[in-house]
Amino acid sequence: MALKELAYSEISELVDEKVSVFSEEDTLAKVLGELEKTGRYEAVVESRNRFGLITVRDMLSVDQPELSKVQKFWRVTGGISRSERFINVVEVLIRDNIRALPVIEAGRVAGCISQVELMSAMSGVRELSKISVKDIMKSPVITLDADERIATARKLMLEKNISHVPVIKNNKIDGIVTAKMILHTFIKPIGRQTTGDRMGEKVKRYSGSVGDIMDEHPYITDLGASALDIVNGLAETRKSACIVSSPNGSVLGILTPRELIEIILTLREGEELPVYIIGISDEDFFERGIAEEKVRRVVKRGMKMHPHIHEVSIKINKMKTSGNRNRYEIAANIISPQERFMTKADGWDILMVFDELCRRIDRVLSRSKHEPKRVRARRTSPGV
Repeated sequence: MALKELAYSEISELVDEKVSVFSEEDTLAKVLGELEKTGRYEAVVESRNRFGLITVRDMLSVDQPELSKVQKFWRVTGGISRSERFINVVEVLIRDNIRALPVIEAGRVAGCISQVELMSAMSGVRELSKISVKDIMKSPVITLDADERIATARKLMLEKNISHVPVIKNNKIDGIVTAKMILHTFIKPIGRQTTGDRMGEKVKRYSGSVGDIMDEHPYITDLGASALDIVNGLAETRKSACIVSSPNGSVLGILTPRELIEIILTLREGEELPVYIIGISDEDFFERGIAEEKVRRVVKRGMKMHPHIHEVSIKINKMKTSGNRNRYEIAANIISPQERFMTKADGWDILMVFDELCRRIDRVLSRSKHEPKRVRARRTSPGV
């Protein structure tokens, strides 16, 4: 499959439908147990018609998950339809710095789509073989010595909003430690307590060194590898990151599914915003091109606040006639993966109605600033 064909295909076949849905009243221990069982990094949360996620890194700051509820830790992300285009989903994940999105049907959770499923779908895209890892890897990379304390790694992940830290010894790659390793090693989910343990109790206070819990066989590549090599390698090894190494074994960069799916967004560069006008034939509307350009121009201006807008649909209705004149009602539907803006105008002169419609579109977009919703204030930067 070509990269562009994949980018504009629907995600319906990629959705993971076998996901558990948690509420705000569930304990983190319950969520942790599910994540450990499924191997996922995130879980779906639903509360009062709001949808979102709670992730491994969200729970990394918790010491006693049995005594903590989801309510204080999850993030509202909204949901998407399974008919959404691949490129639009990638755009939301990268823009909002999230790893996954709930898939919603008829107001209910129908599954989840994550960076992992999206990346795996890229395994057959031959064009990726022409993209070098050095052009997409994250660099420089934060590393830790093998004898650093696990508590230090945990603190670093929380402060830097990262989930993967390569471990070095004598300036050479020795392994990798992840947020998932720390969480599942030191925090006990329901069902893992032994006799005498307090439910949800931490196992000492992150004692030991990162060398004790790290993955001693990380996925490593060199600068000669391509993006396709990494997509296939991560899928085959079931690793969550790839370390890029120099010939002498030092760390040059790191790649996660995020860096790989972001390649899709290069197709957005230079792409013209599609404006579809329906409800009237070209013979009855010779000025279609002029009207399209007017709408496109005002929406593009609004995209400074809403860069995620990807389509505009205009529907023209003939309402009534007076002699040889028609009265028109024109409705605009401005579409993004998670938001929709609608407005309309009416009148006798179709181009004048379009002018009024453009003024209303401008007002709607300027008054509705896009801000990803969160349950609690928390600034995140792109992590690895």
